[in-house]
Amino acid sequence: MMHDQLLRQSAQLLETSGVGIPIEGRSILNRTGLLHFCTLTTSIIFLTLSLAMSASAQGSFSTGDSELEKWIVEPKLRFDEWLDDQRPSLEIAFDLSMRIVEKSGGSGTGHVNWVGIDLIDRLHWDGFPIATILVQAYAVEVRDLPATPIIFDDSRDWQLQWRFVYLDFDRWSHKGISWKVGHFQVPFGLEWTSDTTGTLRQYTNAKNLGVKADWGMSAHGTVDGLDYEVSVTRGSGNEYRDVSDNHVFAMRIGASPGHNLSYGVSYFDAQLTGQDAPVGMSTFPKPDRVRYGVDARWNFPSFQLLGECSRGTNDDLDVWSALLEANIHSPDERNLAYLQTVGSATKGVSDWDERVQAHLGVKRLIGPSLSLEAQWTHDLELPGNALLGDTGVLQIRYRF
Repeated sequence: MMHDQLLRQSAQLLETSGVGIPIEGRSILNRTGLLHFCTLTTSIIFLTLSLAMSASAQGSFSTGDSELEKWIVEPKLRFDEWLDDQRPSLEIAFDLSMRIVEKSGGSGTGHVNWVGIDLIDRLHWDGFPIATILVQAYAVEVRDLPATPIIFDDSRDWQLQWRFVYLDFDRWSHKGISWKVGHFQVPFGLEWTSDTTGTLRQYTNAKNLGVKADWGMSAHGTVDGLDYEVSVTRGSGNEYRDVSDNHVFAMRIGASPGHNLSYGVSYFDAQLTGQDAPVGMSTFPKPDRVRYGVDARWNFPSFQLLGECSRGTNDDLDVWSALLEANIHSPDERNLAYLQTVGSATKGVSDWDERVQAHLGVKRLIGPSLSLEAQWTHDLELPGNALLGDTGVLQIRYRF
């Protein structure tokens, strides 16, 4: 799987972002906001690593199959055996999930429920594999969420969501080039190396860029040990629309995430006039968006450190976004605990409007089919005089 000027620009960003030096007439990350963000994050990461080392020493993450796990996996094994007899290259999975969201302040309980189907197959020509086809279609219902996702028209609504639907012509992947057509993930930042779709653990693409997956085409591959992807897409998100000059041009290049230390640089230029408008708005806000980003991950035997940072504009407003995460996981990756600090800001008339949150989450995989997740979010700083609060989320998901 999955750019010399971009690397130089990213290095300049890191050198200047903490002191507010103007670049081409624009001022980027202010000193106070960035120092505040980094101080909070450093404290949280040290606390997480201390807890991680303690949990590992006590053997908190046990392995092994229980009777419950064996009972859950049995239907899946029988279905796979039947499917293998019909078409060995075809894999089908059904995905059911229920998510409960509770926010402090008496706003009530929100829900997200979905049922979906995942289909993946290999296409052949004269006995040679030429492409992979992936289809993920989901019926999603939302009810009274604190913040309704933009693909929905009302706080109580349901929509057909196309997660990923594409043809990936990978016949020449061994030569460093493949061609993807359809609805796929926009290549930018950490999300490109670790898909978080359908999980509580998220990175910054959806809120920062305004689009996470889009309709279009891309070229991707690996050359001289570096993974790359360059895409041109519609800029309309879940729906395929042609509105004015809507488009997204995105690219990322970086070292393979399988290395102990990996990194990447990204670029994003978009006109999102075709994107869905948030509930209560008639159009998508600030659709002209540009981002320069860097990301990195440091892998250890039982934990990871991850981070990403981007700078750019929404129309004529300067913005920045950043995320730092520390996580621990069991050797078989059935258990995961993570702690994130996520910050973003928009340059106002006189100062930056900043938002900083901490996310603490856990995930438990019971067999290959059932997963349980929980996440607590605490507001550390919000724009204006908004009241700080907490949000708790529980999710149960079953794939078979």
